[in-house]
Amino acid sequence: MAELDDPAPTDPVLALLVCRVRLYCDAIAGLLEAQGGIALVGIADPGEDLITQLDAKAPNVVLFDTCAPNALAMAARVIRERPETRILGFGVHDVPEEVVACAEAGLAGYVPSTASIRDLVMAARRVARGDTVCSVTMAAGLFRHLRGHKQGAMPSALETILTQRQQEIVRLIGEGLSNKQIALRLSLGTSTVKNHVHDILDRLQVTSRRQAVARIHRASRLS
Repeated sequence: MAELDDPAPTDPVLALLVCRVRLYCDAIAGLLEAQGGIALVGIADPGEDLITQLDAKAPNVVLFDTCAPNALAMAARVIRERPETRILGFGVHDVPEEVVACAEAGLAGYVPSTASIRDLVMAARRVARGDTVCSVTMAAGLFRHLRGHKQGAMPSALETILTQRQQEIVRLIGEGLSNKQIALRLSLGTSTVKNHVHDILDRLQVTSRRQAVARIHRASRLS
């Protein structure tokens, strides 16, 4: 796995940017234009026909927003249909279960949610030339994570991060229930459920109910 350092200057890397929020895309595109060594050939929404975009634009690397719902599943489908595609994920929480999920989807690397635009560009260059990009710190963490998992020493994320009540609430969120519906199901006050949900998001270091469910789902597959 390669560290996020800058390779020697080459011809500009051709990049296709895939993300869900247009304002977010426009901001990243503007920042990329000010960087050397990379040229943006297009912007796509994850819901679009990405295969058509890839065939038309022929990018060296795809910059993929992993925060979009089902983003990794979409990335995996792209790689199944176009195995030569080099995808770099961004917006990834730098924790083993999320990084493993990126690898399982077939991504060639990632930059964490704390990365700068310069980090993104450097990582894109490395991925375009065939490297797999992962921070040294996370590489060491992954080996510890997988070693512990192999030895049966890793409890599930539900057990280590959330209380029993919060585990129940996350499962009900995953079923599509609202706070009010969860309150009725568990015989709790709506405000109590709301407080639990806020605490769950804080503990999982995510910003939405959907992200909480996705993170627990990925972590549960590894435990």
